[in-house]
This record gives sequence, structure tokens and C-alpha cells, in this order.
Amino acid sequence: MKRNLLLYLALLAVFFAALFTVLEYGDSLEFQKASVNPTATGSTNSTPGTPAASLLTDDQILGEWVKALLRLLKGLRDPLPLLLMQIGLVMIVARIAGRFAVFIGQPSVIGEIIAGILLGPSLFGSLQPEAYAFVFPKSSMGNLQLLSQIGLVFFMFVVGMELDLKILRNQADSAILISHASILLPFILGAWLALSLYPNLAPPGISFLSFSLFLGIGMSITAFPVLARIVQERGLTKTKMGGIALTCAATDDVTAWCLLACVIALVQAGGFVPGIFTILLAISYILIMLFIVRPWMKRAGNIFTNREALTKTAVTFFLLFPLASAWITEAIGIHALFGAFLAGVVMPEKPKLRTLLAEKVEDVSLTIFLPLFFALTGIRTQMGLLFQGNLWLDFAAVLGVAVTGKFAGSAIAARLAGRDWKESLSLGALMNTRGLMELIVLNIGFDYGILSAEVFSMMVLMALVTTFMTGPLLDGIEKAFSIPSQKQIRNAEEILLAFALNSRGIDLLRLAFGLFPHSSKLKEVTALHLSPDSTISGKMAQRYEKSSFEPLHKLSRELGIKLKTLYKPSDNVTKDILKTLQSREYKIFLMGGARSLFSDDVLGGKIRTLLSESNGDAGILVSEKLGKLGQLTVAIFSEKDSSILPLACNIAKNYNSIVSLWDPSGIVPQLPEKDRTLLKKEKIPILRGGDPSVLGEADLILCDLDAWEEEPELRNWELSDGAGLLLLRIRKNRSLI
Repeated sequence: MKRNLLLYLALLAVFFAALFTVLEYGDSLEFQKASVNPTATGSTNSTPGTPAASLLTDDQILGEWVKALLRLLKGLRDPLPLLLMQIGLVMIVARIAGRFAVFIGQPSVIGEIIAGILLGPSLFGSLQPEAYAFVFPKSSMGNLQLLSQIGLVFFMFVVGMELDLKILRNQADSAILISHASILLPFILGAWLALSLYPNLAPPGISFLSFSLFLGIGMSITAFPVLARIVQERGLTKTKMGGIALTCAATDDVTAWCLLACVIALVQAGGFVPGIFTILLAISYILIMLFIVRPWMKRAGNIFTNREALTKTAVTFFLLFPLASAWITEAIGIHALFGAFLAGVVMPEKPKLRTLLAEKVEDVSLTIFLPLFFALTGIRTQMGLLFQGNLWLDFAAVLGVAVTGKFAGSAIAARLAGRDWKESLSLGALMNTRGLMELIVLNIGFDYGILSAEVFSMMVLMALVTTFMTGPLLDGIEKAFSIPSQKQIRNAEEILLAFALNSRGIDLLRLAFGLFPHSSKLKEVTALHLSPDSTISGKMAQRYEKSSFEPLHKLSRELGIKLKTLYKPSDNVTKDILKTLQSREYKIFLMGGARSLFSDDVLGGKIRTLLSESNGDAGILVSEKLGKLGQLTVAIFSEKDSSILPLACNIAKNYNSIVSLWDPSGIVPQLPEKDRTLLKKEKIPILRGGDPSVLGEADLILCDLDAWEEEPELRNWELSDGAGLLLLRIRKNRSLI
């Protein structure tokens, strides 16, 4: 080791010596050249051996610095540095705004949309016009639009893959009725509203047919990705209402995009007859994709079934597919995004393949390209225009028509289809969500000149408000239909455990089984797993849920435990765990100890917050990986700690373990009579002395949480491989005993 270090230092010394020699000789050559041709260097007053820079005055040096700064600023104005700066700024602001939206209980897309508006002329351009012109000059808008469109092509491809046609077939009866009612009513109301908006707010040269049809489409859109995320976050994925909502939104998207393609075809063709020809071409292309390309893609899916088989050549093919489809639909005259969406729909129905492709596309699309799209939308949105004349009244009419048509259309249709009022109103609230899909449609209308800047701004604000109101509406409906003054059924589920890695979940489930009395026949455990990112797709969430709980289901069957699982993507794991704890009564809450990023404290970060904001019994397992449970040791420091003894006895009986008691303070004679009786009955040996090394033979050490915090020798003691430390807080019940 030392020899290699000396050789490395010698190598560096030789390198710098050789470099110094070359530079010195080069300086002499420069001086000789300047002597032969003085005008070549621009310095005739230099003396031999004196660098020219040393003869510069202070003003000249300052001038050189100014020139360098000006060159830097000029370089920032070049297309590539400017684009990189815009991307970085947009990503940072969108992420901050998205996190804030999640903090106030809204989908992150709300914050990202608001971030785009804040970066536009409505705020940034109004407060700092010069800085805004520097960051977002008009000449750079073309680059932003091209990049955002590429990102949207791949995003729509993923949205198409998210669409499960089997769900549409399974629930087609009521879903089609509800979905089409939620399209037709807002569509006709939007077309009716066009009668009042067209005379003053339609762009010059746009026919009333195009304007009214597009306004109807804008009122009819439901944001399938945002709705799916809301359904996930509220734990409705496996409920009947959640399935109906997803099916209706999927049907809504397919229908609305087909209508949009027809409208664009009419606008692009410039007349009714040419438009019909374009629509026929689009229908032909759809039929080719569904009945020729889709069966062929199914065969491809049978070949590329896993990550190993999905070579770079195969990935290239699958990613070229949406680009080719987008190019064809753009050439036909409908829109590139429709082609990308259709390409996703006809992809092989292989969950692994779709998940692998989504993984490769989604992160870049969602974190880079979509924020650029939000920024571009924000730049186009000019809230100041609404202060002119009576445009705020027009916006109120737009919002009223949008909410009435979508919410009422969905709710009434659901009620007529046999749903109760609570479910019908909840479906109406969910279907009223517009989000990103609405923005995509609005930008298409703006690009084709169908929407004026005023109408575009109104519709963007409408999309923001209708998406924002979804959460409060659902909460209000839930509260209105909740059954008051009913006492919660206690002890329906015995133990709640929360885990991140499934290996830790297995360790916690083993402990949960051990804590039950040996004679107990009813062993119920709820396992909670949260993905720390609410922006993941539905397919990805299903994959994480399956992989996280499969090992626990297997172990629960072996142990005879009735296992209930809870899963959701989350942007605030601590808050969502607390919500679960407060939702009902649990006997004890188990979680794994984990060190925070900036501390070695095993109770740092989330765990201390959970302990401080919850009142129930809790257990924290500190272990890299829990091994066998043959030897248990209970640490006793006070009379209060004796509540741990019966739990240790439960574990010992369930796993045929041996229990010992470590009494460093000599507290055993002061224990209550029933605890001393238990020690005698179970023949538990007592380990005396204050040296914690006696714990080294234990497979699991059980200790009161407060005692562990107060005794520094415990915190400084290292666990052996396979051993674990279970810190227990027993407060309000001992009904597990």
C-alpha cells in the first residue's frame, strides 16, 4: 500500500516538473517571436523577461474583467446555455410547487401547473419584466415547445399503456353510460356557451363550428392520470367505486380524444368535405392499429417478457413505435399526441413489458419534459387579460358550465345506473378532475389558432380550479354521508406494522406473531407499505404493492395469521402512517428502527415524529436482519419495565424460546407480586450486574423505550449479527398479554 502511494507521488512530481520545463521553454519562444515581430503580440514596451500582463494598469485589468463578464453573459444568451438554464429553473420551481401542493393535500400536478403560471407573464413577467425577458426571450419559445412536445408524445404513450381495455369490457355497461353522459352534457353546454363567447373572444378567421366544437371538447375532458393518482392516494383502487371511476375516466379519455381528432381534422382540412376525408383516414388508421398492428405487437410481447430479453435493439424498436405512430397521425392531419396515445393502447398486454418500458420513459418525461410543458402553458397564460372588460364574468360562466356539466352529468347518470347518492356524487367529483389532460387539449387549440389568448387563459384557470376542488369535494361528500355517533369497534385488528423493505416486513411479521398469546386463535395483522413518491404510475404502484406483500402473504399462511394489507404512494410517509394509526384502534404498532440522513440515532427523523404524535403502544425493531429467536433477554431498569415480561413470555411460547432477565439495578425484588410470580412460574433466570456484555448471547433484547433513552450504555452497545433490539412503549393497554 505504502509502496504504491510513493510511486503515485513520484509520478505526480515527474509530471509537474516536465510540465514546468515545457512552459518555461515555451515562454522563451514567445519572447523571441515578439522580438522578431513586435506588432504580433500588441505589446512593444515589454522588457526582456517581464510578462506583458504585469505592465497593465489597474483600469486595464478592470476592463479585462468587465469584458470577461460580458462574454459570460453573452454566452448565456446562446441557445444551448439558455435552454439548460430554463430547464434547471423550471424543474426546481415545479418540484418546490409540487411539494407544496402535496403539503396542502392536493395532487402534485396542481403545484406544477401553478409553477408554470408563476413563471409566466402573470407573475414573473409582471414583477420583473427585464429578468423575465432574459430568462424566457421570445426567440427561445420554439426550443421549449419542441422539447415539451417530444415529452408529451412519450407521456401520452405511457397514458395509453396505462389504459386497461379489459376493465372497459368488464364494466362497459354502466361505465359507458356514466362516461358518455359526463361528455355529452358538458359538450352541449360548452357549445351553447360558445354563442356568447364567439363574437368578442374567438380569434379572427376561425369558424363558429370549430370554436364551439373545441370549447365543447375542453369542457368534456377528464384527467385520467390525475384521477388515477387521487384514487390511489385515497385507497380506493380495490373498491367498486374506484374501479368504476377509473373505467369511466378511461372511456372518457378514449371518446374525448377521438372527438378531438375529428375536430382537428375539420379545422386542418379547412372545410367539411375535406374534413370528412381526414376523419375517414383517421378511422382507417385506428382500425389498422387495432386489428393488424395489435396482434403483431402481441407476438412481440410473447418474446420480450423480461428485462434480460429486452435488449437495446428491442427498446429502440418499442420507443420508435410511438414516434412513428405520432408522425403518421400528424401527417394525416389529426395530431401527433393521438398517435402516441393509440400506440400505447395497442402495446402488448404484458404487465412486465409495459412496466419496463414505462420505467425507461416515465422518469425523464415527468421530471424534465412535463415541467417544460407547464412552463410553456404558463407563459401563454395571461391572467392580466381577464381584468379587461367583463372577462372575469365570462370566466365565471366558463367555470360554472364546466362544473355543472361534468359533475352533474356524471352524478345523475351514476344515480340512474343504480348507484347510491354517495357513490354517484363521489364519481361526479372525480370525473370533474381535468388537470394535465385539459392543458394538453388547450395547448393544441392554442397552437391551431382556435382559442384566443383570453379564452386560453380562462380555460387554464378553469382546469386548475376544477382539479383543485376534487379533494375538498370528496372530503365534503364523505363527511355528509358519514354515520354519526357510532362507537368504533375496538380490537378488530390486533397489530399494525409499517415497513419499507419487504425483508423488514418479514421480521416485523415474525415479531407480531410472537406477541400474540399462545392460546389465541384469532391472529390479525395489518401490514402498511407506502411508496415515497405519489407521482408513480398505476402500473408501477401495482408492481410495488405485489412485490412488497408477496413474501408477507406467504409467511402469514405458514404462521396462520390473517393478514390485511394497506398500500398507497405517498409524498409524506410520516403523515400517512399517522392517518392510518388514527383511523382505528390497534393493539400495538410495530416499525423498524432507522437512522436518519444526518444522525446515527435509530429513533431519528420519522420515528420520533410518529412516537411523539401517537399515543398507542408501539414497538421499534432495531436489527439489520433478524435471525433465530432462540434466546430472549428482557432488560429491566424500573418497575414500569415489568410490562415487557408477559410479551417476552408470549414470544418464547410461540417460538419455543428461552427467556432471561437482565437486572442491572437490582429492581426485581421491588416488582409487583404478579410479575415475581410470573418469573417463578416460567423459571426465568435473572442476570445481575451492570455490564451490558451479558446481552451478547441474546437473539432478541426487549427493552422499555424510556429506559433505553436514559441508559447510555445501552445506546452505545452494538448488536451481534442476526440479533435484534425491540424497544417497547406500553402505555394504555396490555390486552395482548
